[in-house]
Amino acid sequence: MFLKPISMGPIIVLAIFLATSAVEASQTNGPVSYASHSGTPSIIKDEVFIAKENGTQVEWRHIVLKGNNTQIGMAQAEIAQRDYGVKSLKRYADPVYGKARQTYMERNYPVMRERMKGIAMAYGLSPDNDSFDTNTLSYDMGSIACSMIYFPPETTANGHAITSRNLEWYLVPMDLYLNRTENANGNRTSTRNFLLEIYPDQGYSTLAIGTSDLNIVIDGLNSAGLGISLLVDEGMEPVLKMPLSGDRNSGIMSAQMTRLVLDTCRSVEEAKIAFLANKEYFPMAGLHYMVYDSQGNSAIIEWNRTDGNLYFTDGNSSKPNIMTNHPMFIFSKYTSKDLLRDGLVPFDDTYDTFNRYVRLDNFTSSHMGKFSEEDAAAALREVFANKMVMVEGATKPLPINTIYNAILDLNERSLNVKFYLKNGPVDPETNENTLVFTPYMTFKMNDSTQQ
Repeated sequence: MFLKPISMGPIIVLAIFLATSAVEASQTNGPVSYASHSGTPSIIKDEVFIAKENGTQVEWRHIVLKGNNTQIGMAQAEIAQRDYGVKSLKRYADPVYGKARQTYMERNYPVMRERMKGIAMAYGLSPDNDSFDTNTLSYDMGSIACSMIYFPPETTANGHAITSRNLEWYLVPMDLYLNRTENANGNRTSTRNFLLEIYPDQGYSTLAIGTSDLNIVIDGLNSAGLGISLLVDEGMEPVLKMPLSGDRNSGIMSAQMTRLVLDTCRSVEEAKIAFLANKEYFPMAGLHYMVYDSQGNSAIIEWNRTDGNLYFTDGNSSKPNIMTNHPMFIFSKYTSKDLLRDGLVPFDDTYDTFNRYVRLDNFTSSHMGKFSEEDAAAALREVFANKMVMVEGATKPLPINTIYNAILDLNERSLNVKFYLKNGPVDPETNENTLVFTPYMTFKMNDSTQQ
């Protein structure tokens, strides 16, 4: 759903959604050898705990890695090769771009530079290879819609900072999403997902949810009690084509900023500085972020495509902070009544970003007393997706599903997640399929890693 009420000029750092292969990393301009490193010591766990079987639509893998960052990078590459079919890497247009990327990472993100060395080694390359991009391990590449609420400690029954977030996306192959074919077969986007715990010797330990790339975080938290979430921003209409990896890219991909923040930052203020200090490139639809911590601080971080600058919309420690898919630096002063009065909420489209925002705002503002985790989960049930829509750059109406609801507890360093399995019987009142989820499952960071 693109924002019709907004009229802003283009921002040159944005890009249209990938009009390339669903697995961009598999298409190189030359061969890269595949090297197996079975039994890498840094892989503590790599197991599927929800499989695609008995009608289940989505697979979930639990990965736990520990070691130095080179070992962790090598382990990630091994898993990408073995479990996700990422057999090769994208080539740079010229080695000068590879050298520039290495220099950038050494200066701005040394944790990732070390992991890039391990990725290179797993693909049979020199650790200082400058011909192939070792910064991404992409597969089934999709985008990220959704809704979320951050509840500061002052607002919760247990005094913990918690976040409740839905991930929604089209469970279709990328070729169908791009309208290349009516009969695409390949793996569907957002159907092979993972929970990834990393315990490195340098950088913060992290617990995160990801999909489509082992170096991308959708929702996550670190051992310092800082968390971050990534959503599509419909106000950032992309105007330029940029490849996912390799070619002439430099800096850091927008969807990897979440991983950088978790690896290197311990506060919302540090996260803001990290965004300002880095050069992002956008191979996907426009994105915005919410960063939040265990102390009650939160901020929405967004690009303004008119002036090319970053804007920060700080949350209030005494009330929940809500984000859907429209730019909050423009609409943060709008109340639900304003949105309704100005005609920004189309009542015939329940998945519209403003419609979802109003429903979440009504839920939180009408709630009596403190919020429990059950309340946080109930709020996001108000905006579950299960219908045919044409939003987030799709070229025709497609089925969109809520893929999970995650409750992040910043004090406990834990994720409590309910996973979508499949569609259930048709609801006679809505004439739509019901959604079948697992019970909530808890994943907690190792207590000894908290800093």
